[in-house]
Amino acid sequence: GSLESGPAFRSKILCRMARALLKAGSIYEADRAFNSSIASAREALSVVAGQSQPADETRSMEKILNQSITDATLGLSDVKRYRDAADSAKVVDGSKGASLAADRRNNVQLLMFINSALSVSPGSMELHERKVNALASLKRWAELGNHCERLAAEMVKIDGLFKDDLAGLNPFPDVRPAQSLKPDFFERNPDDASDPVSLRILSPKAVCDAVVRLPNGILPLYLRSLRLEERYTEAAKAGASIESHMSNTKHKGSRGHVQQQWLSGERDKLRRTMSWKEKGDTLFRNGDYERAAEKYALCLTIDNDGGPYNLNALAPLHAVLHFNRAACLMALKKYREAVKECTAALRIHTHY
Repeated sequence: GSLESGPAFRSKILCRMARALLKAGSIYEADRAFNSSIASAREALSVVAGQSQPADETRSMEKILNQSITDATLGLSDVKRYRDAADSAKVVDGSKGASLAADRRNNVQLLMFINSALSVSPGSMELHERKVNALASLKRWAELGNHCERLAAEMVKIDGLFKDDLAGLNPFPDVRPAQSLKPDFFERNPDDASDPVSLRILSPKAVCDAVVRLPNGILPLYLRSLRLEERYTEAAKAGASIESHMSNTKHKGSRGHVQQQWLSGERDKLRRTMSWKEKGDTLFRNGDYERAAEKYALCLTIDNDGGPYNLNALAPLHAVLHFNRAACLMALKKYREAVKECTAALRIHTHY
């Protein structure tokens, strides 16, 4: 009749395991474990009912077992919530919009369903990767960077946790303890409404700690977000940190190889962005407005693989470049062209 043995204890273990599986995103396994927990609790209830023991002890046992059934039933409702969100996301993901506006609406809906699933399974790296891709499709680069950095801060919380017999479970066996990234950096401060979590950004040193803790599928878009948000120092240090980590690691197979092709490509884009924009700024200060406008135009082609710059590109960097071109065109007395550049900047960033 002890709760530390038999079906009663088994039910508690299964319910806890199911909750862990659900948080990790293993939905099928969580569903099975919750149902097994309910079955074990009901079996224990039938055993208790057939035993001769004091009434108070029987009621106590029944209360605990019924609570176990309640907990597992609530867990199954979360499983259903996840599946409903996943099914809805699948429908939206499979539909193609008739226009850019329709595609954007679909991506907003997709993001909503992914967020719903993440509220149930915050440990699912697959969901985090899908969210990052959805944010990239919406060109919400600041939000994308913030999400990646908050995820990395969560990963810092497990630094030093996987020792001895748990060492084989360490998701980052070749990563040193974080030096600059603090696990509570994104914790809410109810006493300071002027410092919202969504607007916090990591320092360059903290970014170096962050990138080695992010899934490989997220890294390319995170580095791109740093560049497009004009966080050039952070972008440069992140690229160097990834390259150093991959060349020095003793466990290269543990997380898979970071594809050097995209890394070298993104670092080249960063180099060209910084160089061409700086040259454009210098030419503008020297009064060479036509050549300055050309440099800014070159910068705008970087994210279109050398093609014509795209007025629908949405990133603060692009807004700045359009704004700078407008200043050049104003100086050259090309007023209508300047209006077009200002319009493009406004379309991208409401601050311009």
